[in-house]
Amino acid sequence: MIRTLPLMMAGLLALAATGCGTSGVPVSGSVKYGENPMALGLITIEPQAGSGTTGAGTTVAVRDGQFTIESDKNLSPGKYTVRISPPEIGSGADLRNVPPQFPLWETQVEIKSGMAPLDFQVPEMKKKVK
Repeated sequence: MIRTLPLMMAGLLALAATGCGTSGVPVSGSVKYGENPMALGLITIEPQAGSGTTGAGTTVAVRDGQFTIESDKNLSPGKYTVRISPPEIGSGADLRNVPPQFPLWETQVEIKSGMAPLDFQVPEMKKKVK
C-alpha cells in the first residue's frame, strides 16, 4: 500500500491538471461599434465549417462593450465563426442606448485554452448623404 501511494498521488495530480468532466474553454472580451463600446448586442460563436472543430456553439449578450462565455458552455479549442449583431427589434431590450441596426458582422477566430480576451471592432455604418 505504501508503494502505491506515490502512484495514486501522481494519478490524482494528472486528473487535476487535465480537469474532470466536460468543461469548456471560457472566453471573454470586448466589442466596439465604431469607436465606442457596444452598449448592447449579441455575439454568437459557432464551430467553423470544415475546420474539424466539434461541439455546439453559443450566443451571449454584449453589455457595455463586454461579453463572457463561461466554461459550462463547453466551447472546445478550435476554429470558430463569430457573428455580432444588435439586439433584435421586439426583443424587449432598451434600444435607446444601442447602436442603430446594422448587418450581421462576421469574422473567424481560433479559441485556445488560456487565451487572452478577444477584442472585436464592428465597423460603424456610414449614413448615406443624398
